[in-house]
Amino acid sequence: MSKEFRGLRGNSEILRKRQQQEIEKNIIGKMENVVESSRRYILNLYREGKHPGDHELESEINRHLMQEYPNLVYNDRMHIACQIKNELTGYGPLQNLIDDPDITDIVVINEDRVLYEKHNLLQIADIRFHSASHLMLFIERLCYLGKSKIDESNPKVSLTLPGGYRVAITIPPLCEKPNIAIRKFTYVNNIDELIKNKTFSQKAAQFLKLCIPGRRNMVFCGPMGSGKTTMIAVLGYELDPMELPVLVEEVRECPLEHPNLRIFVARPPNIEGKGEIKFDQLLKHSLQSRGTRILVAEVRDRSVYYMLQAMAMGQDGSIGTLHADNAQDAAHVRVPMMLAQAPETANMKPDGLNRIIGAALHIIVQMDRTPDGKRVCSQISEVLKSDGEPPEVRDIFVRKNGDLIPTGYIPQRALEGMGKYGIKVPEYLFY
Repeated sequence: MSKEFRGLRGNSEILRKRQQQEIEKNIIGKMENVVESSRRYILNLYREGKHPGDHELESEINRHLMQEYPNLVYNDRMHIACQIKNELTGYGPLQNLIDDPDITDIVVINEDRVLYEKHNLLQIADIRFHSASHLMLFIERLCYLGKSKIDESNPKVSLTLPGGYRVAITIPPLCEKPNIAIRKFTYVNNIDELIKNKTFSQKAAQFLKLCIPGRRNMVFCGPMGSGKTTMIAVLGYELDPMELPVLVEEVRECPLEHPNLRIFVARPPNIEGKGEIKFDQLLKHSLQSRGTRILVAEVRDRSVYYMLQAMAMGQDGSIGTLHADNAQDAAHVRVPMMLAQAPETANMKPDGLNRIIGAALHIIVQMDRTPDGKRVCSQISEVLKSDGEPPEVRDIFVRKNGDLIPTGYIPQRALEGMGKYGIKVPEYLFY
């Protein structure tokens, strides 16, 4: 029988890392049941609301092992405690993916399969979790960091980690195996950077920049992952430092920065079903918060009523995001459908809904992803006022043959509205 590996001699960092790797490999191979038992023990502590620090964690594991495996030697107990502590430090097996600034999304399919998106391409990661219980322990830690709770009675959560990462977690019985989706929000400093990578053309970008001091109400539309929320942060750099922007989110994700920014985030109910603060309640509250602009990321339901109220009733220059296939779909289908769900519009006829939309919305910007995964603006359109019919939507810029080009349409409503704030828009932008 071969002698058990106890490490390599020497003091170099390489030797120390090799020693730790060989020790962990030996532990997993020869004492898998013991390690799994320790993970389950710590997992139960987490579920009981106990989150011991590093020193307490090692002590808890050591105490558990002494009770359950009294014949286990001291060194093995310490190595197991150290291994599990390392699994709970930072982001465990995902740490290198988290640290890579070019990685935007990480998807854990199960304990054996992890994918990530880098440079718009989805790739398989050469990492795995030791077991299903290791993955569940990692999930419990994420929920602890995100101040959320997950169990069989509440098997899905959306949370935001301290680093600003947005996380969606699902566990059985809603799915066969626990899985995680992590979105890392990376964004450029300003819209000029988006000209360089051809997300916007020079003319289209200049028009959008002028829409901020010109206080045009804008909605960014598009599929998931197309950059809608990022655009709020990008245009945030054009805001005057003395403004009072209010950002309203269902889940904390938008990386907007501003010295006077206030952020309102909806809160799900606790494990007892209490304490919920709904998104539409926050939006309604934001109207009374002395904001100069209301920024909404993103609206999905009847709460659109309060976003449109902000746009039409004093917070000119507000911005929202929503899912839609194009500008016409947004103005004629998505927004009316959500608006009709609001209690305030329960008895309102379609012509009344159309008038609200036409009065509140000024500009719709469609964001998309190309077949190779690149995020681009595909359409910038003006919404005209309505007399009861669906508001007319006129394209100002459209993407053709890979370029975002002007259509030749002069957005008179926008020019007149921006002129009231002293903003003059050169007409050459539209030719």
